[in-house]
Amino acid sequence: MDSGVQTNLNPFAIAQRQLDEAAKRLDLDPGLHELLRWPMREFHVRIPVRMDDGSVRVFPGYRVQYNWARGPCKGGIRFHPEETVDTVRALAAWMTWKTAVVDLPLGGGKGGVVCNPKEMSSRELERLSRGYIRALGHYLSPTVDVPAPDVYTNPQVMSWMLDEYERLTGHSAPGVITGKPLALGG
Repeated sequence: MDSGVQTNLNPFAIAQRQLDEAAKRLDLDPGLHELLRWPMREFHVRIPVRMDDGSVRVFPGYRVQYNWARGPCKGGIRFHPEETVDTVRALAAWMTWKTAVVDLPLGGGKGGVVCNPKEMSSRELERLSRGYIRALGHYLSPTVDVPAPDVYTNPQVMSWMLDEYERLTGHSAPGVITGKPLALGG
């Protein structure tokens, strides 16, 4: 099948090849196979952040909701200078398959922002975290998509994201983000 994706070390092309091989071995229905080859929904956002020096930088961000047939999408948010949408797609696909293999009532999701958190202050990271939720919060909820920490994100980042989500929605929703400090529900 032509995936329309470059295959040289492209993580999503690798994930698709893995699915193709598994589908062949399992004699998977062709329609289901095609459905599982691509994400159900994918967001590309641009997050403006006022930096401590007063300048504004715009960071590309992604959220892939790969498949929610078994339940809400579940997967981390990565802050990394070399993040790509193909990496996020692949990780969301693998999360979909991992939750299915262990029979969890969850689908797969993953998010990422192209940034170098090692070169950002805590205030800049907070503004970036809140900006990510302002850009994507309407597509997150405990019943739709539940982000968690991943590469260069941590409980503090998750608590800023939860706070921004609750500020935007006007109600308490501790189940919308996992990996928060225990005092906020973990």
